[in-house]
Parts: sequence; structure tokens; C-alpha cells
Amino acid sequence: MDLTLVDLKADNSGVFDPQKEYADCTAPASARAPEGSVDTGIGYDCSDVKAHRAASSIGRPKALAQPAVAAMARQGFVNYPKEWWHFSLLGAGRGAYDFPISPRKR
Repeated sequence: MDLTLVDLKADNSGVFDPQKEYADCTAPASARAPEGSVDTGIGYDCSDVKAHRAASSIGRPKALAQPAVAAMARQGFVNYPKEWWHFSLLGAGRGAYDFPISPRKR
């Protein structure tokens, strides 16, 4: 499961403009595409070393994510250390991912 943090009191009215060029997910939030989540130093679902739970390069923004990581752990979820937002619930859903995927018929 992936999660993000949203500040319900913040102005999350930013709208994605398909004509605009946005910076990649490691850039400052003001340069990235608007997504409405709390700035944790990287964009949502950003696969970069800055996303690692133990990354120290972004300081305070990552500290905002730590309470979510701790809360999920208290509920039995295991965090994937290379993505602070990615969690698994051990023993749940193992069979759910074991099914054939057929090509889409057009």
C-alpha cells in the first residue's frame, strides 16, 4: 500500500497544466507538478534515494513523514525502506497477486 500526507487546511487548489514543463520529483515542491500532498522533500511516489526512509539529505520534510511511518508500524504494517510511503501487511493478500494477466483485447 502506498500513502501520502495531506494538510486539509492547506491550499491544495493547484491544478496540473499539461502544457507546462515541471521539474522532476526531486526538485523543490514549487517546481514540481502540483499534487496536494505535504512536502516531504520529494514528489509523491518518487523513486529516488531521497525517498529512502533513512535518507538524511532532506531533513525537516522527512521528519513530517515519520509519524505516519510509526503509526503504520503500530498497526502491523512493514515499511519498504527505499520508499518511506510504501507499506505491506505481512500475511495479508498473498494469493491476491497470483493470477494470470491476459493481453487486452481491442
